Amino acid sequence: MIRTVLGDIDRSRLGMTLAHEHFIIDLDRIRKDGISRIDTPEEVIPEIRLMMEDGIQSAFEVSTIDLGRDVEKLRTISQATGLQIVASTGYYLSPFHPAELESQTPEEIARIYEKELLEGIGDTGIRAGLIAEIASSPEAFVGQEKKILVAAGIASRRTGAAVSTHTGRLTAHETIQILLDQGMDPDKIILGHQDLIDDHEYHLSLLEHGVNIAFDTCGKSAYMPDEIRARNVLSLIREGYGDHLVLSNDISRRTYFTSAGGPGYVAVMRIVVPLLRQQGATEEELRKLLVDNPARIVDNDWRQVSCS
Repeated sequence: MIRTVLGDIDRSRLGMTLAHEHFIIDLDRIRKDGISRIDTPEEVIPEIRLMMEDGIQSAFEVSTIDLGRDVEKLRTISQATGLQIVASTGYYLSPFHPAELESQTPEEIARIYEKELLEGIGDTGIRAGLIAEIASSPEAFVGQEKKILVAAGIASRRTGAAVSTHTGRLTAHETIQILLDQGMDPDKIILGHQDLIDDHEYHLSLLEHGVNIAFDTCGKSAYMPDEIRARNVLSLIREGYGDHLVLSNDISRRTYFTSAGGPGYVAVMRIVVPLLRQQGATEEELRKLLVDNPARIVDNDWRQVSCS
């Protein structure tokens, strides 16, 4: 079963899925730029409906406990649009961490994740379906970042939940090793933001561990041209790794909306998928990226553990 904000659904119902999105998020409390937030269902619903016109049926919403996550608003969005939303539990980068993380052990943090996965988030009755986006700083793990990652591995081993990360090149291999050291299934790991690195051999070195990698900043051409994203995806497919790739847009502020002239939540379907087709990707290969892989990764029997 796949755990959504409206309840558990069979894996076969997930359909075309974006694997790393934000619909309610607040980065502004640290960035203080006045634009790095999405506050209300009303502002995001038109953008979501636009992406659903292209066939998207589901999304992994990876906003963390410390990123303004609001699962009741996600439920409202899901009810209004029909989008199936998998909510997350977890913590983000060090500057966003609540003070209490400093004194908590990995085991104690794992229990927080497990409670939100198995029992519910606060008193909402809504359960997380994913541990995400567990973050590390660009150069190295900072503050409690390694601790929250260890906790993610512990909670995944005990519950079967997938872990999706915010990971740069310099912490990627260590991230994999930390999670595997906790006994995680490598196929439950999604390394986020790997499309920001144009290095085929590096991508292969990650995939050799049996993990999944996300090309999840589609449409953000200032970071990486989408032509390069598509080329790198297809190269990995041709190497035999089409079963371990997922796609998304990672919209994290309202200035990315199409209404503000940005790429919006439609870049995967309107830019990258057409580029992949032009470069020779088959419909079966595209189905793996958008349907089969996301469903397999978060599908779970939701083993019950004590959260006390």
